[in-house]
Amino acid sequence: MTYDRAGSAFAMAQPEDFDFAGALDGARLLHLSGITPALGPDGVALAKEAVAAASAAGVPICFDGNYRASLWDAWDCDPQAILTELVEAATILIGNHRDISLLLGKSFSGDGPDRRREAAEAAFARFPDLAAIASTARHIESSTTHGLAARVDLRESHWQTDEVRIAPVVDRIGTGDAFAAGVLLRWLEDGSAQEMAKTGLSLAVMKHGIPGDTIAVTRDELDTFLLAGADVSR
Repeated sequence: MTYDRAGSAFAMAQPEDFDFAGALDGARLLHLSGITPALGPDGVALAKEAVAAASAAGVPICFDGNYRASLWDAWDCDPQAILTELVEAATILIGNHRDISLLLGKSFSGDGPDRRREAAEAAFARFPDLAAIASTARHIESSTTHGLAARVDLRESHWQTDEVRIAPVVDRIGTGDAFAAGVLLRWLEDGSAQEMAKTGLSLAVMKHGIPGDTIAVTRDELDTFLLAGADVSR
């Protein structure tokens, strides 16, 4: 399989192709993927222009690390410097301790939750505007059976779910985006760390049973799934 977006319309787009100010008019959040700057110099320019427009408009920014080594390695760049500049403007970071290690150039000791909290505290210390960090932890038993847990760290608190055993896995692609959507839904509703983690996990679990890279469910379907106890499988 070749993972290559060279020559795509988005990879070749220029900042002047977009009316960022107009697009952000009335917006409550800008969600930006780390894949955008990984595409090359034009992608970096797009990401920086979007962040600048959101900052000027007072719109909070969520940055999803989405680190793709194959994309970054395809051109001469410094991913740490580029990503650090973008995260400096973010209110929410979707990423785990490995993403934070890349940003800060340091590793973290401990196991599981302790290591993730140590990484989160280091990120909060480095990025003063950062208010929330959300991540998942995946345990792969086989190609069709996975375990998944979710975590949200705030500056003064955190919440980590129990692991959900998912079987069978129909399609893993897009589960990270589903998780981010659930986290952001609750964040926009002023939800707690627990609510953000549980809703993000619920949407991610649901997506594992849906082919394709997107999920489309109603709010009633999501709430029913939550009420059914998305994270009671231990």
